[in-house]
Amino acid sequence: MSTPLSILIEISKANGLKDDGFTRLLSDAKVKSVKSSADKPAKITDGGGLVLYVPPSGAKTWRYRFRLADKEQTFTIGGYPEVSLADAREAHRAARWLVERGESPLPYVLKEIERQDAEKQAAELSTFSVVVAKWLDATKATLAPRTVKHRQAMVFTHIIPTLGEKPVDTITRKELRELLVKLDAKTPETAKYCRVYLKQAFDWAVDAELIAGNPIPPARVMVNHSSRKAIPRKALQLGRLGEFIKTLADAPDSDPRTKVALKLLILTWCRTGEVVGARWSEFDLDAGVWVIPAERMKAKEIHTVYLSSQAVDLLRGMPVRGDFVFPNKRDPQRHMNRMTLTAWRQRWGFADVMEIHGFRAVGSTWANESGRYRKDVVEVALAHKEQDRVRAAYNRALFTSELRQLWQDWADLCDEKEATAKADNVVPLDFGNAA
Repeated sequence: MSTPLSILIEISKANGLKDDGFTRLLSDAKVKSVKSSADKPAKITDGGGLVLYVPPSGAKTWRYRFRLADKEQTFTIGGYPEVSLADAREAHRAARWLVERGESPLPYVLKEIERQDAEKQAAELSTFSVVVAKWLDATKATLAPRTVKHRQAMVFTHIIPTLGEKPVDTITRKELRELLVKLDAKTPETAKYCRVYLKQAFDWAVDAELIAGNPIPPARVMVNHSSRKAIPRKALQLGRLGEFIKTLADAPDSDPRTKVALKLLILTWCRTGEVVGARWSEFDLDAGVWVIPAERMKAKEIHTVYLSSQAVDLLRGMPVRGDFVFPNKRDPQRHMNRMTLTAWRQRWGFADVMEIHGFRAVGSTWANESGRYRKDVVEVALAHKEQDRVRAAYNRALFTSELRQLWQDWADLCDEKEATAKADNVVPLDFGNAA
């Protein structure tokens, strides 16, 4: 924080004030030894109006006595030894310089302190870290919790350490390019996400009128990421669907809730987070309907799943213990961790051939290749966002029966695949040659 002394020293140095034009009278030894009498203060002159004032109490103070507008005035520079003789003289030179220009030192330095503090506060409020915090807070309401968490992790791990303390309006395109190129050399996927989040943060700063334009460089500067081909998520082959379901059903020591969660995910084509976060209040098992609220959906739109009879039976067999269908083992007030399903896949030997999210691709491919279901129906079942709002409302209003049939046919196919897998696993015994 600025002080009168620091302001005056800044003025002295900025203007090269070294020549006093008179002889200084004090020394460090004399200043240290000066004492006042019991009934009268001591006033020791250094020259040019600078005085060391020592009252009967013994507290020493530097004062500058000057005349301005035909009035005798006194400006207190500071106490000794906090303010040394050298600092007192430098401040005194600046104060004299101000008086020569018609400025009273105290009002001037107070106004300068206010200006500098205001500038500092403005700079602190517009540092990149502060802007990012405001951007994250302003936009989090429209995002899924995992997206918010991912943005925070990327920004605070890879960007803030480099740019956090810089005023947002001083960050250059060159700096951003260097940061992204460095990230791209190590982790191209991280660089891609960081560029997206940087662009969003700077767009927000433009809208807030903190900067005139977005300095983010084009994606092509990340040569490693730009040259990478998109790799689709691994999806289980339809021919191995029965094997997976049979393994799931037979797996010893697996938590029944994990089994039900995985089976429900397969039957409904829902995402992992939508399944593990399911609440009993979202279900009407008598009507065979699961309504997932908008805030739990990626597209931020209500999604209705028309449950197959198999899905209804699956859920009816689940004990109701609290609000969540799949409560967390350690804390029933929270839902099952989404990584639980991925861990099961890894444990039972499917990690190299599929990802949990890939079941959506398996169902979509089957439905589209069968030719029995309209493409729009399949897209609605997958909860893919329809960009045309009128069309979206129309589709969801008219597809109820088709969606219900789609999910029921898929559940029946899953049963058939599981039955086939079980039959293929039976080894017939030949008793004809028994001894």
